[in-house]
Amino acid sequence: MRVPSWVSGVLIGGSVIVLVWGIFVLGFTSEPSAVGRMGVALFLIGGASLGTAIVGAVASVGLYRHSRWASSTAWFAAVLMILTCISSWAGALAIVGLVSSRRTPRM
Repeated sequence: MRVPSWVSGVLIGGSVIVLVWGIFVLGFTSEPSAVGRMGVALFLIGGASLGTAIVGAVASVGLYRHSRWASSTAWFAAVLMILTCISSWAGALAIVGLVSSRRTPRM
């Protein structure tokens, strides 16, 4: 499936933002109030953000290299970015690009 070239850039941009957010959130784990459920929540939010950033970066590299598995990974990364709310714009734009590539007439 041919995916527009700008989808890779959108995914990388969203990955960078989610990565910075994850590092920011994990920075609060050293606070005295980050114990118990609050500490677990910080680790979950930070870890999920870092995982989303990794999936987005892998999908972006795969799209750039025109790998066979890249479009399915890009779908997964886009959905994860929407769920994080921090990079929902990147996920929504990536889905628009992925959907438009399915409707493009073949030549």
